[in-house]
Amino acid sequence: MYGKLTFICGPMYAGKTTELLKRILWARNGCGKAVLVLKPAFDNRYSITKIVSHDGLSVESKAISSFNEVISLIDDAEMICIDEAQFFTSPHFQDDLIEWVSKFLANGKEIVATGLDMDWKGQPFDISARLSAMADDVIKIKANCTVCGTSAAKTFKKIPNDEQIELGANNLYEARCNTHWKL
Repeated sequence: MYGKLTFICGPMYAGKTTELLKRILWARNGCGKAVLVLKPAFDNRYSITKIVSHDGLSVESKAISSFNEVISLIDDAEMICIDEAQFFTSPHFQDDLIEWVSKFLANGKEIVATGLDMDWKGQPFDISARLSAMADDVIKIKANCTVCGTSAAKTFKKIPNDEQIELGANNLYEARCNTHWKL
């Protein structure tokens, strides 16, 4: 039986991790599923051992730099949840996330992943674009523009530089509508 991939994407502050947390709780409490929650070890903004939403909701997770760190847990998992997929790249991550997700799906695993669909320059993250293409369901969530409050699909970087990946929260990033987002 082939698995199912759901990819939850959008800009910063859209509620991607909150949606993932809701699905983890439903799977564990409502369905009694064995859920393996993974986050990139690189993302230590709020916690080393939990995925944490910007509003403080959290659940225990495994922070990894390689899937070899959790290989013994994968067989028992009925559902694998991956937060911040865009960070599962070199030099912060040693494996090919897409290759592993393909293996999980071929082994019948249900996967729910979250990630930014675009960087602050409006360019797609390769990992996110590939997960979107593979996904059975893509859920694009929007945030509220920090300038005007309307629907926001872009991430704005307050201090621009050449870095595509730079850890930060509201100290560095804001959600913006197309009108207030600028390069």
